[in-house]
Amino acid sequence: MNPHALMRRCLSAVAALALSAGALAVAAPGAAAQEEDVDTLRIATNQEVDTFNPFKRRFVITYETSMMTYETLVRMSADNYEPTPGLATEWEESADGLTWTFQIREGATWSDGEPLTADDVAYTYGLLIENQAIHDWNIDFAANLVSAEATDETTFVLTLAEPAPAEVLSREVYIVPEHIWSQYPDPSADDANQLPLVGSGPFQVVEYQTDEFIRLEANEDYWEGAPGFDEVVYQYYLETDAAVAALEAEEVDIVGNGMQGALNPAQIGALASQEHITTNDVQGRRYVSLTINHGTVTQDGTEFGDGHPALKDPVVRQALHTAIDKQALVDTVLDGSGSPATSLIPAIFEQWHWDGGDALVQFDLDEANRLLDEAGYARGADGIRTMPGGGEPLDFRFYHHADNTAYATIVEFVTEWWAELGIAVEAQAIEQGTLNDLAYLGEFDIAFSGWGVGPNPTEQLGMHTCAVLPTLTDGSERSSENSYCNAEFDQLHEQQKVESDPAARAELVKRQQELLYTDTPVIWLYYQNVMEAFNHERVTGMSPQPSGGMYTGQQGFTWSYYTAQPADAEEDGGVPMGVWIAVAAAAVLAAAAAVFFVMRRKQTADERE
Repeated sequence: MNPHALMRRCLSAVAALALSAGALAVAAPGAAAQEEDVDTLRIATNQEVDTFNPFKRRFVITYETSMMTYETLVRMSADNYEPTPGLATEWEESADGLTWTFQIREGATWSDGEPLTADDVAYTYGLLIENQAIHDWNIDFAANLVSAEATDETTFVLTLAEPAPAEVLSREVYIVPEHIWSQYPDPSADDANQLPLVGSGPFQVVEYQTDEFIRLEANEDYWEGAPGFDEVVYQYYLETDAAVAALEAEEVDIVGNGMQGALNPAQIGALASQEHITTNDVQGRRYVSLTINHGTVTQDGTEFGDGHPALKDPVVRQALHTAIDKQALVDTVLDGSGSPATSLIPAIFEQWHWDGGDALVQFDLDEANRLLDEAGYARGADGIRTMPGGGEPLDFRFYHHADNTAYATIVEFVTEWWAELGIAVEAQAIEQGTLNDLAYLGEFDIAFSGWGVGPNPTEQLGMHTCAVLPTLTDGSERSSENSYCNAEFDQLHEQQKVESDPAARAELVKRQQELLYTDTPVIWLYYQNVMEAFNHERVTGMSPQPSGGMYTGQQGFTWSYYTAQPADAEEDGGVPMGVWIAVAAAAVLAAAAAVFFVMRRKQTADERE
């Protein structure tokens, strides 16, 4: 336990004794017990919560709150994303790669005080196997699970259909408490949103008010020691500019990845001039892309949605791609704080990243026009191209997030470039939740998207497999990014999941990315640097991930928020814990003496009466 958390506990004991004394003695007029100060880490956000069910998480905000509330068997290290012990202290793979045995940490408890055992782990993985909805949401990993068993309170055994070492160690399966979740009629439903959440992480979600705040309380009994802050509060700001102003005014402590449409270079520059603010501009793990409605379809082949028919033609999609100057977007929109994107795995993960090679599309408006001319998309009298044979004009709906000024700027650039091709664009700013709903219903033509990617590429690649196509047309199933389905891609995907040689697996992953790039269901625009800022007069001690990297938008565990300390704690001069214990013990003894004195006086008075 960190010394400040220990001191708070000791002072609480002192307060309890003092209150006991006060209950026995007559309080002086105007005297009142003072409430213990609460150290709050305040983080800006503008993302709505889609769910608190960790099996269904999609948004950044729900991913971060899941990471803080629940724990995984294996974490991603703060230094380099390598596997490191979490709830499992050690693990062993069988010779055939099909059986994994995990030793579960002794002494870990749930936030309600119940012990955490291997039975909870077996129950959680059992949901991935047996609950159809949870299985389908996580099909890319769950389909390879055969059984999950607790052989005793500290031993968990996972059996696979095929070897998949990288998947087992890097897949973020958040362990949930069986004694809570087994009471839900259906764990896949939003019953798991009931607050306060019961988890085993360093913080627990206890309160949420839509578009106002999310509050998480520190788990003082966390197995690795209580966090430095008593609570974490995500505060809502509609616009990034408002969050920046709040940081300047010391009304919030951190602005970064929690904002959809994070800080831009101009904001970072302005904040850097503030004496109380530290800024950080580092390579990130997030991409920004344009999703193209090339035809939404269910697993049985039922088409739905109302996408423009021209976008089903790969030539049209390639022409759109060729008419985007990605470097210009990086230079102007990001002021150089990023790099042009080729696929869904950012360059920060060098071993998996595909750089485009000879297949890289170059910005060339003449070439884009040539592609459309040869494919029969002739210009009409108004200069707008039509479908071959003089049909529907190429007039595309282009949706972007209403709260993201960078996206609005990109729309302006892209609209001008596409106008040079004879393509009309109807740009519309839409609230994020509504835009997502329309995207999964297939009721759009082109829309912005963006994801934070982890060091294991399978999860992101799996969102483009045939297996995750929806079975319904109501937009409720959201495992597929945009109805992409390619048999060759799927074959490569299954191969790379079970490939044990890292170099061979990397080649398979890169071939998958090349297929996506060529088929163009998505146009990846750029990899965005993490631009973030925090008030160093309020917060210190945050651990970045990777080493020298980001504080917000971390993966696998929120190292930064767990290790964060109130900056005023530095005034303690790093006093050893033993000194704090001695001071606290002395205070307790003094309070005890006071209680004895009061009780002795009471006894004397009683005798006189």
